[in-house]
Amino acid sequence: MLFPQLITLSLLPATVCSWASFTALSHSKRTSFSSSLIALSKSSELWNVEKVDHISEWTTAALTKTYPNPLSLKDNVPSSWFVGLNDAVAMNVKIDALETIDETCVLSDDDDDDSEEECTSRRGGINAEAFILAGPRAKISFDPSTSKAAIVTCGGLCPGLNSVLREVVMCLSRQYGVQDIVGIPKGYRGFLYPEEWKSLDEDVVQNLHNQGGSMLGSSRGGHDTGAIVDSLVKEGINLLFISGGDGTVRGAAKIAEEVKRRGLAISVACIPKTIDNDIPLIDRTFGFETACEAACEAINVANTEAEGFPFGLGVVKVMGRNSGFIAMHSSLASCVADLCLVPEVDFYLDGKGGIVDHLYERLLMHDKAVVVVAEGAGQKLMAEMGAAGEEVKDASGNVLLDDIGPWLCKQLKQRLDEKLEETSIHGDKLTLKYVDPSYMVRGIPPNTADNLYCLQLAHNAVHGAMAGLTNFIVGSVNTKECYVPTNMVANKRNVIDTSHQSLWEMVVFSTGQPSFQTNDDKDD
Repeated sequence: MLFPQLITLSLLPATVCSWASFTALSHSKRTSFSSSLIALSKSSELWNVEKVDHISEWTTAALTKTYPNPLSLKDNVPSSWFVGLNDAVAMNVKIDALETIDETCVLSDDDDDDSEEECTSRRGGINAEAFILAGPRAKISFDPSTSKAAIVTCGGLCPGLNSVLREVVMCLSRQYGVQDIVGIPKGYRGFLYPEEWKSLDEDVVQNLHNQGGSMLGSSRGGHDTGAIVDSLVKEGINLLFISGGDGTVRGAAKIAEEVKRRGLAISVACIPKTIDNDIPLIDRTFGFETACEAACEAINVANTEAEGFPFGLGVVKVMGRNSGFIAMHSSLASCVADLCLVPEVDFYLDGKGGIVDHLYERLLMHDKAVVVVAEGAGQKLMAEMGAAGEEVKDASGNVLLDDIGPWLCKQLKQRLDEKLEETSIHGDKLTLKYVDPSYMVRGIPPNTADNLYCLQLAHNAVHGAMAGLTNFIVGSVNTKECYVPTNMVANKRNVIDTSHQSLWEMVVFSTGQPSFQTNDDKDD
């Protein structure tokens, strides 16, 4: 097994230059340099570092003058604290150990040293994907004394939004000396009303990390790319920080592309937010751990209720529209779940391998059982059984789900009552307790781990934007914060991998629940 590691990439052994010298080149030379770097990387089959846009690629030299990072001027600060041009993070740490060996080369189990040496000499290059390492650069692209930053939060609430707000302001102010910072109220629609923008400074945000929600408020929809960029230009914004989920990330990408089309020196940095943890490529999103912790509390309550009555069944519905990470993680962490249902796995009620027989066995064995179900689970089954309503979408374009919680409780109650009553000498039926903590898991302050993660993400977003990088999200990949091009995650979703080794097989093995896998699934 390979451990997560930071790699230093020597892309140009003979022509290594700092980011400052790169951005100081004329526009034509910068373009040529970038093309040469990519060509050399491809021809040498070295690490394929995903490119992140830089404002110098479309603005004039006069607008891309570089400045020393104020942090580099502090006494006794080692240069190694600043990210170099070639520092990057490998996207994958789990690999096929033979994937870079020439396909005509076969390794045997024999102790044939000559054969091994021959194969080693014929190994191909790596050419694996990697991302630019996040962190402060020694040179920056904006003059802090004349810069103006804006921050906006969009979409649903999430533990840690206020922490992100706080840390963006703190990093801009304390580390870079940027004093002109505004908050955009009510999501994307707030860009149209600059008279309502809120001035932010250290005093205003000092205690935000102890509060749930977002002090700026939020909304869904309301995105008008042209009007938003017009407002940025009119108000003199050159640093924009956006925090939101998948719809918000798509909107951020559109803003960044419009800025690029107009040739503007505006950096757009996105700090992805979703308690569902459904942003692809990155390890996790902020607020997820807090949401799982709150979900565990609800599961423990359901378990206590189930233990208090004969044939007690606790059913807990948690958030997870298309991805069941909260349900999966909280089921494992609570250690009391007997069944976990997620959107990624279709299940059925009756017959061999159905959930009714599984819960019946658990009730007979332990006199209680606990079910954790994600809000997006069972939608196909409900439709097949005629319980689905008309398709309705919210302002962000998300399809409103049919409510799996009450429907599942009704189905289980009907089926288990009859089976249990026949078994019980007292004629006991199922005692069902339903717990829906949905909004209780997202409107709360972040826990310690998420607070720290919010700080790391926010500070690294500021470092990237001040360096002139744009159209990126900041996230942790293999435990290292890095910059991922927005187009790599926009319109994509992270879901539980149920076909390969992951936490899902731990859920199936630890709960003893049916796998709901077909023979074809097993072959895969």
